[in-house]
Amino acid sequence: MGLKALLLCSDEKIVRVLRRVLGDLDIELQVCADADSALYRLREGARPRVLVLDISDSTAPIAEISAARNIGGTDLKIVVIGSINDVGLYRDLVSSGANDYLVKPVGRDGLGAVLFNRGTGGKRGDELGQVVVFIGSRGGVGTTTTAVSCAWLLAEKRRQRTVLLDLDLHYGTAALQLDSDPGNSLCEGIEPPSRIDSLFIDRVMLKISEYLSVMAAEADISRTLLVDAGAIDVLLYELRQKSAWVLVDLPRGSTPSQRVVLAAANCVVLLCERNLAGLRDTIRLQTMLREHAPQAQILLIEGACGDRHVIGKAEFEKAVGKSLDGFLPYDTKSTSAAGNKGLSLPASAPRSPVVREIEKLTDMLA
Repeated sequence: MGLKALLLCSDEKIVRVLRRVLGDLDIELQVCADADSALYRLREGARPRVLVLDISDSTAPIAEISAARNIGGTDLKIVVIGSINDVGLYRDLVSSGANDYLVKPVGRDGLGAVLFNRGTGGKRGDELGQVVVFIGSRGGVGTTTTAVSCAWLLAEKRRQRTVLLDLDLHYGTAALQLDSDPGNSLCEGIEPPSRIDSLFIDRVMLKISEYLSVMAAEADISRTLLVDAGAIDVLLYELRQKSAWVLVDLPRGSTPSQRVVLAAANCVVLLCERNLAGLRDTIRLQTMLREHAPQAQILLIEGACGDRHVIGKAEFEKAVGKSLDGFLPYDTKSTSAAGNKGLSLPASAPRSPVVREIEKLTDMLA
């Protein structure tokens, strides 16, 4: 009897019911402690017939379901269990990749009928827009410039609807690099009590061009923001429904909202620098990504750091356990001119060597 079903649930009653249902069919059940461990098992080659997710205590159910669908593919049946009886929630869960949703209390007959109904339901996660997260191992490696440039190339060169989300709510510069004033409206929707819907997004989103939009904020630096992780989950879902690409400029850290973003990521672009501090933090960030974004492809890019690189390329790659996927040349003249004009780097200096490398990165993403 091989592994056929995974369960993410802390409710002992549901565990007992599911064991009886699966036991009758000689199907093994394995219980996972959390969403990350379930996604890790899928990523490492587990091929269960069914994945049962209890989202009663989850702060990011949509991201978790979408990630499981991306990894497990169309053959995996995803059954979600929760405590809220709401048709809008049901539609959102199915759209993000779930096959069905059951409201507690869950009985043996109802659970059995849903588990082995042949209907497929649920979209594949890749029918929603792709989430690409940009994060720097250190400051000054060009994370925001790269995110802005990739967003501009996807929107203006490939003509695909793209949203750039800057989650550095106090000091972010993504909107500034595109000569836009974000104001502070975004903070209203991602702090408790949260209210994210299409009207909110249309009000907050800055439209740069026909295909490119930006969501950002310039929060009062004396104010501590209490970001609702659940609001970030819903925000990403809404943006993925509207756009082919959602590019996130993510500050370093390990807050619940940052973990939600990583759980939703299809790809993480990790920019690094080849010195001792950069090596240390690249290794630490890779460890975090394996834990919180096991479903995501990781692209390791050498940042534009000038003479700050003091560790050899081969030595650096051996230490981090991964080859570099690209590099950004140091071009202060072009980046400074683009910043002064309020233009993206590809729009301001299309022939710059750094733009050629960012174009290669965009090709890898697309």
